[in-house]
Amino acid sequence: MHIEINGKNIEYTLTRRKGMKSIRIRLGEDGALCVSAPYGVSKAYIEDLIRKNIGSLEQGKKQTDEAHKRWEKFVQDKLREVPDWTVKRYGDDIVAGRPYEKGSVFNGLPLVTTQLEFQNMFWKAYKIFNADHPIFVTGVTLRKMKSRWGSCRPKAGRMTFNLLLLYVPEECARYVIYHELCHYLELNHSRHFWAHVAEYVPDYRRIEKEMNEYGRVLIDHCM
Repeated sequence: MHIEINGKNIEYTLTRRKGMKSIRIRLGEDGALCVSAPYGVSKAYIEDLIRKNIGSLEQGKKQTDEAHKRWEKFVQDKLREVPDWTVKRYGDDIVAGRPYEKGSVFNGLPLVTTQLEFQNMFWKAYKIFNADHPIFVTGVTLRKMKSRWGSCRPKAGRMTFNLLLLYVPEECARYVIYHELCHYLELNHSRHFWAHVAEYVPDYRRIEKEMNEYGRVLIDHCM
């Protein structure tokens, strides 16, 4: 399908889905415009919504792309500092250093290496999440936090994670990433929020209990 906006002919795909209650509009990584909508919503209404939101969609995608480029530049800069690293690319995913060891994300390598591994984990999870729920992330930071594992500012696109996540099992660190991404959809801990979390981490209740234990050991004793 095509729509004309400000004299520009824009192509988009429209998917109708049963059970949907709202319309989703997103720009894919290749810039393709994709719309998902419930049955019964008119094409005219959908195209009016596209016209109203295309500017913010394009700006948000630009900011996310720039954040990903800064991350890749950061990787390359660190590689020059640590000559014994090996780096491989698998599509858009950069894998730096040695593979994870069983258990903790922290695997005995220099701290900056584990931060790179965490960033790899984040952008991979973001790619999966963004395919279902179009959001924009402009920056990801790891720092010491005294009372929480992560935080986010959806309006600014900023996400911050506790540096101590490098010392918990990989599945726990990945859960925290999805937990914070889901706060882009619900800024609370309602049943709707946990339903979103369950889409990506079905056994989140078990991991929540583990994270409480890690919190008592790590946050309480390492800060």
